Amino acid sequence: MTNRRNNLIVLGLVAILIAVAAYLIFIRQPVTESTQLGLDLKGGVSVQLRGYQTDGSEVTRDEMEQAVGVIQQRVNSLGVTEPEIQIQGQDQVIVNIPGITDQRRAVQVIGRTAQLGFYEVLAADGGQAVPDDEIKQTEDGLRESLKEDEAYKKGKTQILFEESPNPQGEGTIVVGYVVHEHPDLTGEALDSANLNRDQAGRLEVNMTLTREGARGFADLSGRIAENALASGQPGTGQLAIVLDKDVVSAPVVEESIGGGQVVIQNTSSPTGLPEQEAKELEIVLQTGALPVNMKVLSVASIGPTLGADSLESGLLAALVGFGLVLLFLVAVYRALGVVADLALLIYAFLLWGIIVAVPITMTLPGIAGIVLSIGVAADANIVIFERIKEEIRRGKTPRTAIRTGYEKGFRAILDGNITTVITAFILFALSSGSVRGFAVLLCIGVVLSMFTAIVVTRALLGVISGRGFHLSAELMGVSKRSIAQQPAKVR
Repeated sequence: MTNRRNNLIVLGLVAILIAVAAYLIFIRQPVTESTQLGLDLKGGVSVQLRGYQTDGSEVTRDEMEQAVGVIQQRVNSLGVTEPEIQIQGQDQVIVNIPGITDQRRAVQVIGRTAQLGFYEVLAADGGQAVPDDEIKQTEDGLRESLKEDEAYKKGKTQILFEESPNPQGEGTIVVGYVVHEHPDLTGEALDSANLNRDQAGRLEVNMTLTREGARGFADLSGRIAENALASGQPGTGQLAIVLDKDVVSAPVVEESIGGGQVVIQNTSSPTGLPEQEAKELEIVLQTGALPVNMKVLSVASIGPTLGADSLESGLLAALVGFGLVLLFLVAVYRALGVVADLALLIYAFLLWGIIVAVPITMTLPGIAGIVLSIGVAADANIVIFERIKEEIRRGKTPRTAIRTGYEKGFRAILDGNITTVITAFILFALSSGSVRGFAVLLCIGVVLSMFTAIVVTRALLGVISGRGFHLSAELMGVSKRSIAQQPAKVR
């Protein structure tokens, strides 16, 4: 009774997993969009960047390698896996991103230097909404006006601008600020950044500072409040939050702010920060600044590196191979083969669900990894079924033979699969791009095949035998003659 209950529990768990996979694949989003395809199957965007230093010094190889690491994190934060990122020459990087069609967004996220700074506002001008085609002209006028302000000192201060949507209607509000040449507090003070909503439901980005950064921010905000009080205008001091020479926000500071929490928000808009802008801001702050400035040399949409005919041929070959494996198992192992085929179908569906849930970008090498893992799953069943047939030939009953076959075959399957997983880990560690996708899918497939080939098939056979279905030797692929040749019958 206990074994039967355990088998039913296992099959119930499998049914739940299948339902979850079906939801992820077919219901949560259209099935045509549920699986992400790689550059070789779908295409994407290719961006060529050149690194440079502001002071004109030469960019080192180490700096470019660090930049590649930051770009990799940013691309992954977009929900994209298996990008192709390569250093070209001394100071250039080629970034190929699969499945992305918005070129502007790709450049904005991966090419942004993300140098964060906090500045005391020394003077400000502007604040009127202007048409988008007049922004440059307005900024030029504000720059000339601010240069006449006594707070502006050439070589010691600089003029930066804030551009924000007009909450009252069309146009963009432009404000110019005079700030120190160098930030009063740098982005090194930042510990983390997260996208949140305030109590009114407006999008905002919350920044958490390090312990030293929190002390520095408290000192800076306190100094801003004191300077405003000394000038006879208490409560008017402003703190400019600047990212890559663009003022993101310039809130009024009335007193010293402790606690190490800083919020970038737009309270003038009922929705807060624009959603896409807020997400991009979170990504670039979270991944940190690039060690060098990046200039975009070219941006282009790229098509699939494989033709449609090649893709169709590859998928057809995979399906034909899968079908032949199913037929082979039924032909050789009869009833056991039917159970194994059902387990393989469950395996394929659950693997698809994992690919969608993670998500994993599918490439042709990834498909090859799936096909190989199907072979591994079938091989596990073959090892166990041959053990079962061996026990049947020795005269054991089907139920005893099944139990003994799984007990004896498990160790051999475990050893073989551990070896395969180790190989997949080595491939992942020493390779990049689509080869990593092959390694990931092979590893996931092998682990999942252990579950379906051992746990699921055993539960299915246990339920079948427990229901009174007679698994004769012939139904298990063993001829009576081979049983008769055994000298003794063991029960």
